Amino acid sequence: MPSSPKTNRSSSTALRRREAERRRTDRRSSVQSSEAAVDARVRLRQHAAVLRTLPWMAGMSLVNALLLSFSASARIPQTLLLVWLTGIVALTLAQLQFWFSHRRQRVTSVSTRRITSYDLHAALIGAVWSLAPVSLAFDGQPAHQLTIGLSMVAMLSAGTFTLLSMPRAMYAFTGALSLGTLASYVGWGSGLQTYGVVQWLVLAGLAVGASRGVRRNLQARVSAEVKAEHQNQLIGLLLRDFEEHGSDVLWEIDSAGRLKHVSKQFAGALGLTVEDLNDHSLLALLADLQKKLSEADRESANTLHERLTQGHPFRDVLLPMVIQGKQRWWSMTAKPLVDERGSAIGWRGVARDVTQARIADRRLAWLAHYDTLTGLTNRAHFRVLLEGALQNSRTRLSQGAVMCLDLDGFKNVNDTLGHATGDALLVEVSRRLKEVVGRSNVVARLGGDEFAVLLRSVREDAEIGTTAQRIVDAMRAPCEVMGAAVPVRVSIGIARFPQDGTTVDEMMQNGDLALYDAKAYATGSMRFFVARLGEQIRRRLVLERDLREAMEKKQLSLHYQPKVSLHDWEVIGFEALLRWNHPEHGAITPAEFIPVAEESGLILPMGEWALTEACCQAARWPDPLQVAVNISPVQVMTHNLPEAVQRALRTSGLAPGRLELEITESVFINDNRGTVERLHALRRLGVQIALDDFGTGYSSLAYLRRFPFDTLKIDRAFVRELLISRDARSIVRNILALAKSLRMSTVAEGVEEPLQVNVLEAEGCNMVQGYFASRPMPADQVLEFVLKWRERDRPQRPRELELEDTRTADLMPSLPETML
Repeated sequence: MPSSPKTNRSSSTALRRREAERRRTDRRSSVQSSEAAVDARVRLRQHAAVLRTLPWMAGMSLVNALLLSFSASARIPQTLLLVWLTGIVALTLAQLQFWFSHRRQRVTSVSTRRITSYDLHAALIGAVWSLAPVSLAFDGQPAHQLTIGLSMVAMLSAGTFTLLSMPRAMYAFTGALSLGTLASYVGWGSGLQTYGVVQWLVLAGLAVGASRGVRRNLQARVSAEVKAEHQNQLIGLLLRDFEEHGSDVLWEIDSAGRLKHVSKQFAGALGLTVEDLNDHSLLALLADLQKKLSEADRESANTLHERLTQGHPFRDVLLPMVIQGKQRWWSMTAKPLVDERGSAIGWRGVARDVTQARIADRRLAWLAHYDTLTGLTNRAHFRVLLEGALQNSRTRLSQGAVMCLDLDGFKNVNDTLGHATGDALLVEVSRRLKEVVGRSNVVARLGGDEFAVLLRSVREDAEIGTTAQRIVDAMRAPCEVMGAAVPVRVSIGIARFPQDGTTVDEMMQNGDLALYDAKAYATGSMRFFVARLGEQIRRRLVLERDLREAMEKKQLSLHYQPKVSLHDWEVIGFEALLRWNHPEHGAITPAEFIPVAEESGLILPMGEWALTEACCQAARWPDPLQVAVNISPVQVMTHNLPEAVQRALRTSGLAPGRLELEITESVFINDNRGTVERLHALRRLGVQIALDDFGTGYSSLAYLRRFPFDTLKIDRAFVRELLISRDARSIVRNILALAKSLRMSTVAEGVEEPLQVNVLEAEGCNMVQGYFASRPMPADQVLEFVLKWRERDRPQRPRELELEDTRTADLMPSLPETML
């Protein structure tokens, strides 16, 4: 019968209670280095020393007593002699009986009362023996006096030998023995009187001094032993906790590479038993665990072997392996073990399971190079791959082509059927493109409904045309997405290399020109780039000329879109957005004129004007409202950007903390070191730095580490999918967790619906920006908007809120495991 949840909880509670009790026991045992523990250990050693020497003491006492009795039997009364000898024999037998009864007992502790009894017994023996010289030494015979003197010295030596580690007992025995001996020496009438007293005092002093020295040494030695045991207990406790509760496991091998002292944790992590691993070769074990891996992955075992052969400490050697049918990654760190002569006797180290970190790194790397919706290569990665193909073409004199694709009428699909249907359509188109193009070539989603195909190696135009026609034919059948049959047509522009361009920008520009030509020619057609398409460039020159005039005639203006805090539902600032109202053509979008400005160099004066204008207008806003200004990658690459920002702040009088500069990830593609240095220079001015459109372009976590941004802005592409895609929510959740761990605030762009606000707030987002709060407004409407904002209530979360469970994986072909 399966156990109930209540039973499981009780068992878990009992386990935790036993674990806590074990820890308390370990702590109690780890503090046994107190003085009381040292004294107890010393008493135990004293007791053991007495037991070892007690038979010798008893034997010496009995022999001496018999010799003295024999030599003095004719000079003292027999009764007195018999009483004294009886006393000596009784004490001797008592000593031997005590020794015999305790000699094989395992004594773990000795009380202070027992030590005190030794002191009293020693005093009693000394007192009984002190009667001998008093009774026997007054007959005046030098021979008798010499016999008594030698006997007393012998007893003093025996007592010293027995009581050497017990100063108090030594004091008692020596003092009692000295009373009779010195009294007999004083009663001698010969010239040896003084000599005998001095000699006895010297011997007694040496015995007492030796006893005190031995006691001090014993105390010090025992104290050191107890401290060492205490340290060993602590080390053992730490190692046990380390292995039981840590993510790392200990391992050790001998000089032959065989595993030694294998722990249960190490064996359990490998799915084996301790018996299977002890004395097993580590490298042979790795070979078994790497059988199912590729040859490149198996090279890691050779790397470990080289490190072990070199004999130097090493860190973080990554070892992929298959454990119980699942691929895992371990990081190995170790240092060599040597004996007292410095010879290597093995290795000891730790192994850490870094599988989750490895998967996370691969996932983040995948997000940096691939489109989250379709799984295709993104724009930044496509440019890198195209650059590699161009370099290969120059080296091997090969040919290739770039196809720029655009879905005709895709906007109508989004407007009529919704963004969810549009996303599903993009996924289906991506699947068809990959089937037609094949694995040897590259399919990328550049953004929106724009795709690109890189044919790395083709021989002639006919081959390119055949591939393009297959793509057009593959799109003729309607796409069945979300219960609707959506017709789709694709227009293709083709640029070949090296004849149509030798750089990435030339190839993409010429491919776009060919695409425009195809769309103008007929829906769902393909066109090759030809020189006449350069007219498009001339038209861009006209736009550039008009843009120069617009700057001179002040046709440019700034609009502001608010950013709202989810913490207190207050407006905390505005983002400045550039607008161009052309006198003939009307409003021209930034997406159209900003690229022209960047390519022509106009972005520098335009950006500086926008920065100064935004600071001047924000200086009139209530404190602490912030203003965010977008900085083009071209501006970031210029060396005078910090000076331009400082100049704008000085001109406007705006506090640096109220200015936020928004940059995109593409600024890190080139001039990496200079970019980071300029960002740090801006940070020193006191302004805030935000990373815009995070996760959609050149995402580099290395730069999040090298430069701590104040804010991460979540791209509207993720926010748009937030209510319909679990993958989008997971990505947003991970971005928010990453920002929180790096102590950065977060802004979600493109928020248009109340439910998006609810979800973002629940996931821990700090701010939102988008049409839900307000469309961009002219500068003269900002103050009125701020005053009226407090009348607007925070959107309430519906009682029954159910988010869609659509996942990217459900809408597109399965991704390789290495990308998940």
